[in-house]
Amino acid sequence: MDVERLIKQYEGLFYKVLVRAGIFRSHADYEDYLQEVRILFYQRAESYSDEASFRQDNEIGYLFSFLLWRVIDLQRKQTRQNKAMPILLEQVEPPLDEPHVAIENDLLFLQFWSYLSDKEQGMWVKCHSALESKQKRYYYRKKLQAAWERFVGDGRSG
Repeated sequence: MDVERLIKQYEGLFYKVLVRAGIFRSHADYEDYLQEVRILFYQRAESYSDEASFRQDNEIGYLFSFLLWRVIDLQRKQTRQNKAMPILLEQVEPPLDEPHVAIENDLLFLQFWSYLSDKEQGMWVKCHSALESKQKRYYYRKKLQAAWERFVGDGRSG
């Protein structure tokens, strides 16, 4: 099956999905989201041996819903990351005379952040929130400490 040709045929659907999700051409990440939709479609289509079976199993309404929910999931993940980053980066104030230390710390943190699962990333945000109780923050700190030990033990920090 020629998946690239199929992608071109469904290109209009991709644009409609993004508009429905509130992502317009003027959005800063429009091209990134469009590429993600194309990748999702490609992954779905490549498992079919022929175009007829793909079209039979994936009616246009179903594909629209499937892609829309995936885009919404991507938006939620991006929102969580955008909320967490300022909190995380303001935690450590590096000495002004040693900028390389700040860069190394930021790189290490970004590696650790990508190592964390979505659930653990959420725990990090909640751990640094004044809205959570002391007990909850303690619980999150312990879970994140275990994640840090796994991260360091896997040798990904260096």
